[in-house]
Amino acid sequence: MAMVATQLINAQCATNYIDKIYQTVTIVTDTYSTANSNILRADIYQPTGDQSASRPLIILAHGGSFIGGNRTDDGAVTALCNSFAKRGYVTASIEYRLGQGADMFVAASAKDVVMKAISDGKAAIRFFRKDAATANKYRINPDRIFVGGNSAGAVLYAHSVYIDSVNEAPSDLRTIINNNGGLEGNSGNDGYSSAALALVNLAGGLNQANFLSVGNTPAFSAQGDADNTVPYHCANAQSGLTPVQLCGLGEMEPLFIQYGINHSSIVYHGAGHCPWLNNQAEMNQIDSASAAFLAPYACNGVAASISNVNASASINIYPNPATSEVNIQGSDRIAMVSVFNNLGQVVYQNVVENTTGKINTAEFAKGLYTVRIEFADKKYCSSFQEGYY
Repeated sequence: MAMVATQLINAQCATNYIDKIYQTVTIVTDTYSTANSNILRADIYQPTGDQSASRPLIILAHGGSFIGGNRTDDGAVTALCNSFAKRGYVTASIEYRLGQGADMFVAASAKDVVMKAISDGKAAIRFFRKDAATANKYRINPDRIFVGGNSAGAVLYAHSVYIDSVNEAPSDLRTIINNNGGLEGNSGNDGYSSAALALVNLAGGLNQANFLSVGNTPAFSAQGDADNTVPYHCANAQSGLTPVQLCGLGEMEPLFIQYGINHSSIVYHGAGHCPWLNNQAEMNQIDSASAAFLAPYACNGVAASISNVNASASINIYPNPATSEVNIQGSDRIAMVSVFNNLGQVVYQNVVENTTGKINTAEFAKGLYTVRIEFADKKYCSSFQEGYY
């Protein structure tokens, strides 16, 4: 039996952004850019009946190798948009400019296609900040905007958040960036920030792993370590067919650690590209784990809150894997322990009111479970912790 552990506060804010407290979601389509003679749209998901005045926003971009796909056909993106809207977020699935198949066989044209997509992705962020400052149609909090995507969409937004300056890029890419309007791009909604609070990186990567640096955006990531489409380590994309290097989680993870970037990563051993698209249990795991990782930022908006909790509250859950019993040890008094299966159903819940506890797993079916720990006296959510038991 395997388990993934999360910690959270015993407070309404955290509950809103982890639990799916809304039953249904309302979807509207809006145009976020008309620049470059293109009409670019977003499907915007909102929790039905929610009257909150200031809501966190997640913008997600679809996969399709930058030559295909759309805002409605990526199962990972639409699933997360629905799930996070039920948690109280506003979510958006965006379309962006695509290239032609032949573009991806030439390094210069492939990089140009990707930079155009990045320009569009940044314009989508600015669109929502502009709306918040003007019509306020979507009632989003401009200080709590998250971005990410699946496959190409994750590549798009990873570059969006991790290229801090044009001078970081190699000379050929620098030229392409400048030809597409510079670091902010030329896709419209000028005058607003395109910064994001955290990244959801599903099978994404960077052209240069060293785009990562101290102080960079926190990230939740997932990838199969046999992925050759977006290589887990640095190699040319699409099994070498696209002559442009991408460096996946195998190269990004050590730099997250080296630079002290708050992150959570799930590696699917032996799996290829986006295995969760055909595995509901893995998709459920990504859904719950990413929600646990983002919740502190949705609650508090700043990474300092995460650091404060990590410094003062911790959990240890063992053994790994478990057969009949799991031990829980917390640095602070634990209020509640809950265990969820891969369908999101509660299979165990117990009030602890102590710093230690046990879970009897003898009757559990074999599989992956999520353990949620609620501390009694904490003011903030902690970051997601990954473990296998």
